Amino acid sequence: MVVYYIGIDVGATWTRIALASQDGEIVKKIVMRTPQEGDRYTIANVISDKIEESFRDVLMDVRAIGIGSAGPMDLATGVVLNAPNISIHTFELARPLQERFGKPVIMANDCIAGVWGEKVLGFGRGYENVVYVTISTGIGGGMIVNDTLLLGKMGNAHEIGHIVVDVNGKMKCGCGGYGHWEAYASGANIPKFASRLIEELSLSQEEKESQIYKAYKDGFLTSELIYSKAKEGDKLALRIVEEVNKYNIVGFINIINLYDPEIITVGGSVALKNKELVIDRIVEGLKRAPGIVTAQPMITPTKFGDDVVLMGAIALAMKPPPNLVKMLRYLQYY
Repeated sequence: MVVYYIGIDVGATWTRIALASQDGEIVKKIVMRTPQEGDRYTIANVISDKIEESFRDVLMDVRAIGIGSAGPMDLATGVVLNAPNISIHTFELARPLQERFGKPVIMANDCIAGVWGEKVLGFGRGYENVVYVTISTGIGGGMIVNDTLLLGKMGNAHEIGHIVVDVNGKMKCGCGGYGHWEAYASGANIPKFASRLIEELSLSQEEKESQIYKAYKDGFLTSELIYSKAKEGDKLALRIVEEVNKYNIVGFINIINLYDPEIITVGGSVALKNKELVIDRIVEGLKRAPGIVTAQPMITPTKFGDDVVLMGAIALAMKPPPNLVKMLRYLQYY
């Protein structure tokens, strides 16, 4: 008998949907823009229509559907709640798909999916203590400790982007808090932090002639521009990247001390597109960092690239974590 699984990655800008074999290999993948307007059912309805359209011929052979979505969320009801980086902030996800297709839907935060994908299919195989970190539009993480997926009372025991890395709290996070890691080092917030730095730092004449400074003055500063110019050796861009990485290193110190992982895999567009300026700098910084009270873990980019959450969603469908399934109260209606 042929068996398939469907994995879904709901991100702030893009939604990825994949049909996978029983071994977790992607057979077909679709990438579409995440709906930016609509009601609490729009995202689920658009995804359902796309699945129906793309996989109609094999839907009878699909055993389960896995979802990794940006959060936070209420896992019990399968609802995303007040997601700061998705335009439709609160929306139903699991139950509408489950009712439409008559398949069990296993849903988790995108980074929970990511770490489970690493454990089941990726570099985390063979390890009992695994952390996945994404540095992208936002910052998030997923943790497995002693072979147990950490979840919390609502499924949000992984919101590392909201670790306080600056007790003075000069930068405001998208969640409304101050001093959070995400406010300094995420793709959405690096331009704001860079602008603050440019206003506060004493700049040399060379730095004032930088394209970064011009973009700041014109109101067109982006994370992409900062990192592309840093790769070219622009001194102001490199100075900003260095400041951002100070907060990245603090974030990783907290993760290592909190979860004592054997391996940390890193994903997200900011990290993966700028490995030498982000991941390599974090690894080097951690070697010199005081205050780490346990053995340092291996730190490596995820093997899955942009598909890490998608592969995690597939892994959730293939091999659902028992403690996660216990939390998904909506499954009783399947």
